[in-house]
Order: sequence, then C-alpha cells, then structure tokens
Amino acid sequence: MGTSNLKRKAASGFFWSMLEGVFSQGLGMIFGIILARMLSPNEFGVLGMITIFISIAQVFVDSGLSQALIRKQNCTHHDYTTIFWANIFLGGLSYIIIWAAAPYISDFFDKPELTQLTRIASIVIIIGSFTLIQQTILVKNVDFKTLTKISTVGTFVSGAVSLVLAFYGFGVWSLVWRTIINQAVRSLMMWQHNKWSPQLSFDRKIFLELFSFGSNILIISIIASILKNFYNLIIGKNYSATILGYYTNAEQYSTLPSSTISNITNKVTFPILSEIQDDNIRLKNTIRKLTKTIMYVSFFIMFGLAAVAKPLFFVLFGEKWLPAVPFFQTLCLAYSITPMHIINHNIMKVKGRSDLFLKTELIKYLLFIPFLYLGIVYGINVLVAGIVILYWIGFVINAMFSGKLINYSISGQFLDFSPMILLFAMPASLVYFMGWFLEIGNFSLLVIQSSVYLAISVILSVILKVTAYLEIKEILHNKLTFNNFVKTINKS
Repeated sequence: MGTSNLKRKAASGFFWSMLEGVFSQGLGMIFGIILARMLSPNEFGVLGMITIFISIAQVFVDSGLSQALIRKQNCTHHDYTTIFWANIFLGGLSYIIIWAAAPYISDFFDKPELTQLTRIASIVIIIGSFTLIQQTILVKNVDFKTLTKISTVGTFVSGAVSLVLAFYGFGVWSLVWRTIINQAVRSLMMWQHNKWSPQLSFDRKIFLELFSFGSNILIISIIASILKNFYNLIIGKNYSATILGYYTNAEQYSTLPSSTISNITNKVTFPILSEIQDDNIRLKNTIRKLTKTIMYVSFFIMFGLAAVAKPLFFVLFGEKWLPAVPFFQTLCLAYSITPMHIINHNIMKVKGRSDLFLKTELIKYLLFIPFLYLGIVYGINVLVAGIVILYWIGFVINAMFSGKLINYSISGQFLDFSPMILLFAMPASLVYFMGWFLEIGNFSLLVIQSSVYLAISVILSVILKVTAYLEIKEILHNKLTFNNFVKTINKS
C-alpha cells in the first residue's frame, strides 16, 4: 500500500474513531450519569458481581482469533467462515457453563437474586459470538465510519430503554437490559450493513494456523480479565455491594476516557501498522509520532479529571457518590499510561511475537499478586494503589521487550512522553489545591477549576511549542472546517 493511501486510511480511521468516542462514549456517559442518579450504588455493585464472569467468557469466545485475522494480510472467505463457527461454538459453550454456575455464583456472594440475573445477563455472550466476524471485517477494512454509526445507535437505543426501565422501578434489571439491548442492536446493524455470510464448512487447518497466533493473546486476555475482575470479586466478597458500586463506577468513569483513547489507538493503528510490519524504520517513526500525540491527549485528560474529581462527581452524580472520588482519582493516574501498553502490545503483535506478549503479561500479573494479598488484608485503598503500580511497572516491562523488536527502547519511549507528564502535572496540582481554598458552590468550583486547567495547559503548550499540541490543532482545524463537515454529512 502506498504511503499516501496509508495516511488517508489512518486519518479517516482516527477521525471516525474520535467521533465514536464523542458520540457513542459521550452518550453512554450521559445515560450512565442519569442512571447513577436514579439507582443506588448497591445496584451498580450487584451488576459488578455479574460482570466478572461475563467479561471472562467474552474473552474466551474471541480467543484472540479476531486479532489473528486482522494481522493476516490476505484473508479468504474460508478464514472468516472457520472462525465464525468457532466463535459460535465457544459462545454457546461459555453460556452453558455460566448458566450452570449461576447458583454457585449466587451462593458465593450470598445473594439469591444473582442466579436469574446471571443467566439473563449472559445472553450477551451468545449475541456477541454472532457478531465478532462482522466487526473484525469492518476493523480490518478500517471502516470506522460504519462502526461509529452502529455504536452510536446501539448506545442511544439501549440507554433510552434503560432509563424507562429505571423510572418504572426495575432497578438492577435496567442495567442488565441496557447491556443486552446494546449488543443486540449492534449485532443486527452489523449484519444488515455487512453482506458477508458464512458457509456450512469448517477448516481445521485454518483454525489451527490462526489459533497458533491467537492462543497467546487468548491466554493473556483471560489472565488480564480474571485479574481485572478479581478486584470486583475481592471487593464484593470482603466488603459490600455498596462499596463495590463505588469502585465500579469510579473504575467505569476513569476507564472511559483512557479506554476511548486506547481503543482508537488499537483499532486504527493495529491494521495500519500490520501493513508496514516488515519495515522497522517506518514502524519506529510512525510509532514515535503516535506516542507523542496520544500521550499528550491521555495525560491532559486524565490529570485534569483527577484534579477536578470532587466537584465533578458532586455535580454529575450527587452527594451519595462522593465516597467514589478517591478511587476515581487514583485510577486516573493508573490509566493515564494505558495507551503506552497498547502501543507496545501492537509492536509485538504486528511483528508476530505474541509469545512476548504472553511473557510480559505473565510477568506483570505475577508481580501484582502481593498487592492483591495486601488489598485483602489491609483494605481497598491499598488494592487501588497497587493498580497504579501495576500499570506503570507494566509499561516498563512491555517496553523492555517490544522496544528491542524495532529499536525503540524504554528510555526512548519515556523521553518521548515524559515532557507531557511535567506539562500537565503542574496545572493539575494547582487546580487540585484550589479546591481546598475556594469556598464556593460545587458547580462554580468545577467551572473555575476546569477553565484554569485548560487555560494554563494551552498557554504552556503554545509557549513551549509542543509538537503534539500543534499537530492536534492542525488536524482539528483541517478536519473540522464547515466545508469538510458538510462534505462528511453529504457522503453519509
């Protein structure tokens, strides 16, 4: 593929992925805020108990096979068909296992209502297994315009229904049906848009070929999912559904911006980088530019959110959610480095070294086991602090191995993004301490803190002539002009 065509696909992918973040994630956040005001932390905690097992099952259904398909440069209809039936089989098997395990899950948390909740909520596993190939084809074609439309519609429909259910007193069921409807709407729209259909065949050789790459990613993803959800398991078992509700909401809204940035990074860069996987010099130069720009955005958003967290939670969720603020602030610091994990993972994957991917993840999680133990013994605050250490040490471990593949060392990566830490740490600290001294209403405080943070960040970026800021400014100026907006609408 030519350089100009590659740049065009990358620019289009980033643009539509950013729009998905604005529309779909933005809508999801709005519906989530309204639901948080209508429901109690306890109900969110109950959903968190169910999510533990569904998340692990969804990883098992994918089995890293979608990543293997995206990486493979010339996929055939037989490739897609084989993985489609593999997904269906794994989805059905996962649902049966969770359906049978539901009473034991209920007994473990001592909540009888979890049996039925778990069995109904797990339907998303079946629906998702029918959609993985459709989604993979769109990602492989860098068709994020279609994915954005589908994601936005699914979020809106499911969010609107959940609000109606919450209003009529369905409680935690409104959260369960929100997840199911969202997945169902997305699945229907993908099948309607993508005319691909499977054959009644299964090629064992193709499956083993793709699974040889995907198996390492499967092991990594399952371990990551188990460990991530193990926090919920520990909190739900050792504390209460209310404390788990505080944590899950803090985790959800601290993850939202970082996961949006990371998803854009992963969805767009992986298929693009896969096309230049054999050119190390080009790979390194491309990734260095991505690192500077993406980490500028990540630190700006995550440090800023941590600084204004208290008035933000008060204004958006109400006073009853203030105990979640310390969790939210700590997790923002942890997740600010997440995009670097994605970048280093993609280096390993495009170079075909999923074995290194597995090795680095195992090392990270083995190092985190002591913090899990300390969290159980000394409390949830120690557990959450351990997450920060895990994510930052995790970056070092990832970079240690992936950097050797394209000669992009730990020190090189750190030097590329460390100026962003200093750039945003100063205004974030200033804004945070402003909250201690300004005795005004929470809404006014939020407006003042946000305005000061934004102003100082922009002024420093201009004075220091930060390359990432100038590039983002140029991208927004070129892409978001009125004429380009009209062209985009007309083509839609």
